[in-house]
Amino acid sequence: MSDPFLRIFPYLVVRPSRNRYRHWVHNFVLLAVFLIADFDLAKVMAADSSSKNRTTQSLDFNIPAQPLTSALNVFAEVTGWQVSYPAELTTGKTSTTVVGTNSPKGGLQQLLIGTGLTYQFTDTHTFTLVRDVRPHNSSSSPHSPSPQHSMSAERLDTPHIIQAPEIVVKEIRERDDSTTYVAEEASTATRTDIPIRDVPQSIQVTTRKVIEEQRTFRLQNTLENISGINATESAASLHDSLIIRGFTATDRSYFRNGLLDPFAQFSASDTYNIRRLEVLKGPASVLYGQGDPGGIINIVTDKPLPDPTYSINTTFGNFHFYRSELDATGPLNENKTLLYRLNVAGQKADSFIDFANRDLVVVAPSLTWLIGSRTTLTIDADYLRRWSNDPYGLPAQGTIIPNINGPLPRNRSVTLGDFSTFNRTSYRIGYDLSHQFNDQWSIRHSFRHTIVEDDKNNLYAYPDSLDPDERTLQRFQVLQPAVNRRHANSMITNIVGHFSVFDMDHTLLAGVELRQEKTDQFLFTFAMAPSLDLFAPNYSVQPGAFSGDPISFLAHNKTAAFYIQDQVAILPNLKFMGGFRFDYVHQSTQSSTESHSSDENAVSPRLGLVYQPIEPLSIYTSWTRGFQPNSPDSFNPNGALFDPERSTQYEVGMKASLLDNRVSATLAWFHLTRENLVTPSPDPMLAATGFSVQTGEQRSQGIELDVTAQLVPGWNIITSYAYTDAEVTKDNDPTLLHKRLANVPYNKFTLWSTYHVQEGPLEGFGIGGGLFAYTSRSSSIFGNPIEIPGYVRVDGALYYNRELDRENWLGVKALNMAINMRNLLDQRYVSTSHNGSNFFFFGEPFTVLGTVGLQF
Repeated sequence: MSDPFLRIFPYLVVRPSRNRYRHWVHNFVLLAVFLIADFDLAKVMAADSSSKNRTTQSLDFNIPAQPLTSALNVFAEVTGWQVSYPAELTTGKTSTTVVGTNSPKGGLQQLLIGTGLTYQFTDTHTFTLVRDVRPHNSSSSPHSPSPQHSMSAERLDTPHIIQAPEIVVKEIRERDDSTTYVAEEASTATRTDIPIRDVPQSIQVTTRKVIEEQRTFRLQNTLENISGINATESAASLHDSLIIRGFTATDRSYFRNGLLDPFAQFSASDTYNIRRLEVLKGPASVLYGQGDPGGIINIVTDKPLPDPTYSINTTFGNFHFYRSELDATGPLNENKTLLYRLNVAGQKADSFIDFANRDLVVVAPSLTWLIGSRTTLTIDADYLRRWSNDPYGLPAQGTIIPNINGPLPRNRSVTLGDFSTFNRTSYRIGYDLSHQFNDQWSIRHSFRHTIVEDDKNNLYAYPDSLDPDERTLQRFQVLQPAVNRRHANSMITNIVGHFSVFDMDHTLLAGVELRQEKTDQFLFTFAMAPSLDLFAPNYSVQPGAFSGDPISFLAHNKTAAFYIQDQVAILPNLKFMGGFRFDYVHQSTQSSTESHSSDENAVSPRLGLVYQPIEPLSIYTSWTRGFQPNSPDSFNPNGALFDPERSTQYEVGMKASLLDNRVSATLAWFHLTRENLVTPSPDPMLAATGFSVQTGEQRSQGIELDVTAQLVPGWNIITSYAYTDAEVTKDNDPTLLHKRLANVPYNKFTLWSTYHVQEGPLEGFGIGGGLFAYTSRSSSIFGNPIEIPGYVRVDGALYYNRELDRENWLGVKALNMAINMRNLLDQRYVSTSHNGSNFFFFGEPFTVLGTVGLQF
C-alpha cells in the first residue's frame, strides 16, 4: 500500500514558486510520507499479529460495584480495550460487581447490567457506550446478557486488541469533530470538561466538519457562521481582524489550546490543523486575564490518535489557487504509548485583488507519550511561512458612492505592485503535561514559546487621501529595513477537583498563569509614495526615496495571575458558578525618543446560575467583568497613569440540547459596556500636545441565536442570527455621542446546510448551500462616516464521498470530492471598511474551489 501512495503524492503537493523553498518543502513532505507509510504501517501490522494470542485469552476480573466511570477505567486497564463516551452518559450510574474469569466481552456485558447502557465497536479495538433502547426481555443480542449470566459462561469471540493504558480512556479519546456540526463540550468556557449546557455564558463551537464542507482556510471565513462576529479586513490580508459583540478583537482575544497566542492576529491563522474553533462571548478575564470585552477565540488543534490514519487533499480554484494538505496520525510502538501526528499544507494562490498573493507553507508535527496509566505528555510545534502583498482599502468614491469617473473595478490594488512585499514567518513549540491523581483530582501544566519574524526590506503602501479629480490617490509607503522580531512565552498550571459537600457536587478549578510578550526589534521608516491613478494605474513607477533614520519601537509585557472557580450543583437541576482572577501586569515601551512603563493589577469576577426545568433545556444568567490595561505611553495631564479599561456584561439566555444531542441551540440577550476609554483632552491646548483624559464609554447590547443540528443522518445545519446595537455613550467630543461603532450591522443572519445521500443509487452524493446576510453598517465613528450598504451572499457546494474496497491498487479507504462555490450570484458588494476607516474592501466575486481527497 505504501509504494503506490508515495508514487502519487508528489504530483499532488503544491509548492510556492520561490526556488529557495521549492526543494526544501518537496523533500520534507516526501520524507514525512515515507516515514509514515513504511514505518507506521509495519508497526501496526506487527502489533496486530502479536496481539491475537493475547486478546483471545481469558482474564481474571475483580471489579467491585462502584461508579460506572471508575469501573470503566479499571476495565480498560485490565483488558487494554479503549472506550469513548459522553461524560453525561455515565453520570449517576453504578456498575455491577465483576469477579472471576471471563473474556473481555463477557466481563463488559456483566459490568453494564442494570445501567441502561450497551456498547458498540467503532473499530477492531475500540468501543463506545450508547443507551440501550431494546426491550428488557430481549435475549437475541449478545450485548444484553440476563442478570443470571455467570462468569463461567461461554466466552464470546473478541476482536484483535492492542494493549493500551487507561490514559487512552481519559485523555486521548476525542469526539470526532469531522463527522458532525454539533458539539457537546467546550473547555474554553471553564477550563474544565463541564458540558456546554451547564455553562452560564454563551459559547459557540465550529467543528472540523463545517470547515471541511465549506472549505474555508481563514478564521474570518469560518467564524462567519457564528452570530455577532464580523470581519474588518479582506480575506486576502495578512491579518485576522474581527469584531465580537460590537468590539474589536485585538491580540488578547486569540488563544491556541487554551494558551494566549498573541501574534496569531498578525499571521492569519490557517485552518489546516484546526479540529474546532471555540468562541466564548463576553469578557473572559475571569480565566484568561487582560482582554477585549467582546470575547475570545480558542483554536483547538489536531492531536495524535492511537489508530493509524492518513489523508491527502488537493484543491484547485480560480485566481490561480492551488493547495495540498497532508494529515497523518497513528502509533509509533506496539502498545500505543507513543503517538504522532503530522499536518502539512502548501498553497500558491493569487486573489481577485491584483498583486495580492496568498502563498504559504505550514508544518505541524506533534507527539504524545502515554507515560503511565494516568499521565500523558504532548509536545507540538508549528511552522507557518506566508508570502504576501498585503492589500489595503479603496476610497468610498467608486465603491460605495458614485465617482465622476465611473465605478472602481473590484480587482484594483493600491499597493506598489511587484515592488511591494510583506512576508512573515511564525514558529511555535510547546508541551502539555497532564496527570490524573484519581477519579476526582487532576493537574495540567502547559507551556508554549512563539516567535514571529517579518522579512528584512518588507515594503508596502497604504492610501492616504483622494484628490478632487476622484481618480488620483495619494499614498504613504513603509519600509522595514531589518528583520523585525517578536517573541512570547505562555504557561499555565491548572488543578481540577470533583467532590461533594452537604450532598452538593462541586467542580473546582484553581490555576496560575505566567506570560511574557516582547518586541525584540521593530524598525521602520516611511515616506510619501508615488500617487496612483485608480482608473489607469501604472505599477512600474519606482517607490519614493526614504530619508532619515529608521524609527525604533520596543515593547515588553509581563503578566502573573492566579484564578479560582467553582461550579456547585445546588440541586440536580440548579447549578451555580462563581470565580475570580487576580492579575498583575507590567508594561514597558521604548521608542527612538522616549520610554514609559506601568504596573497594573485587577480582580476579574464571574457569577452565574443555570436552571434546568427539564433535562434538555437550560435557562441561565451571568454577570462578568473584564479589564484591559491602557498603554503606558498615553499622556495624562496630571502625570498619573491611566486606570485599566473595564468591561461589564449582563447576560440571560437559554440553551437546548434536543433529539439525543443532535440539535444544539443557544439564545442569549446581553448588555455589555466598555469603560475608562482614553479620549483626547477637552482642553484644546492639551489635546494639541497629545494629552488625554479617561472619560470614554461604549455600549453594546443585543440578542443572538445559534443553532447546530443533525436532524437526520446526512443532513447538517448551522445557522445564526444577531441583533447588535453598539454605540458611543460617553465622550468628550459631543459629536461622537450615540454614533454606531464601526462595521457593526444591526442585523446579521447566516444559514448553511448540507445533505449527503445515505443509500440507493445516489449514495455518496451530496449538496450544500447557504445564505450570509448583513444589514447596513457605519464605516467609522470619526469624521463623516459612510453607511456601508447591506448585502446577501449565496454560496453553494456539491459533494461525492465514497468508501472504497481496500483491495484497490492504491489501498485507498475513501474518496472525497467537492466543488465549493462562493458568491454564486457574483454580486458586487462592499464587505467591510478597513479597520474602521473610510477605505473599503470589496467582497470576493464568484469563486470556485474543487477538492479531491484520499483517505488511507
